[in-house]
Amino acid sequence: MSEAQVLQSIARSKAAANRAVKALDIKQLERAIKNLSAAAQTLKERDSQRAERKKELAVKKLKSMMDQLGISADDIVTPKKPISTRKKTTGPKKGNKVAPKYQITVDGQTYQWTGRGRTPVVFRKHVEQGGSLDDCLI
Repeated sequence: MSEAQVLQSIARSKAAANRAVKALDIKQLERAIKNLSAAAQTLKERDSQRAERKKELAVKKLKSMMDQLGISADDIVTPKKPISTRKKTTGPKKGNKVAPKYQITVDGQTYQWTGRGRTPVVFRKHVEQGGSLDDCLI
């Protein structure tokens, strides 16, 4: 088994790691951990440098494209709209009372209706009997 395969098996499971370290004493094991940590740090730094170079190349390419198209950074940045802290309201607020629009008196009792929602029975009967809601306007 090659060294790479041994390291891969150690990375995959604790049991493989335990089998691999049986022949080592504690000092050798600590030195191996130290060396692996250093190798991991080197790999992280190398990846970070690659990402930085990739970013620099992308910025260079973007600047070149912007120069070709005649675009500046100011053209790309859009002005921020002021954030309104006021809540937008549309229509009447829930729970507000609406003034009655229609009124009818039947048998000495006065009924009022805002004109919203279902038509009350007294207004519906008035219309069925040939009356008009315009007659009931307040």
